Amino acid sequence: MKKRMDSKGFIDKMLEDTACTIESIKNDIEKSIVDYTFVPGKDIIETDDTIIIRIDLAGVKKENIDINLTETKLRVKAEFEDEHLEDVMGYNRRPTLIRRTVRFPKKVFAEEADAKFENGLLTVEVPKLEKKESFSVNIN
Repeated sequence: MKKRMDSKGFIDKMLEDTACTIESIKNDIEKSIVDYTFVPGKDIIETDDTIIIRIDLAGVKKENIDINLTETKLRVKAEFEDEHLEDVMGYNRRPTLIRRTVRFPKKVFAEEADAKFENGLLTVEVPKLEKKESFSVNIN
């Protein structure tokens, strides 16, 4: 009977070690993804009539930003230019190409979007498809 307990204890220990190893590998993979992926910060502001998205793109030139809109999401692709990249040893800043997709909280008129880029901040303002309107109703 003692052998059976030892075998159970051994299996439990083996499963615990395996779970710890898997967790460690998961953490390493997540860290690698963060190290090789730069996701810029964003704000989503919803007014009565519009949705405003602000995305931090410091270090990007306006002509290197590509914006694509649908009625449900905004996709931004931006490319960093760094003429000294080949000369850098131990390059550890961020990738030269970033992509960001933002889902709108409500459907929008994509064709009526307005975008501006100032001081490293991209601002995209889009009218909502369904606006909240309130009306007063007289009671008879």
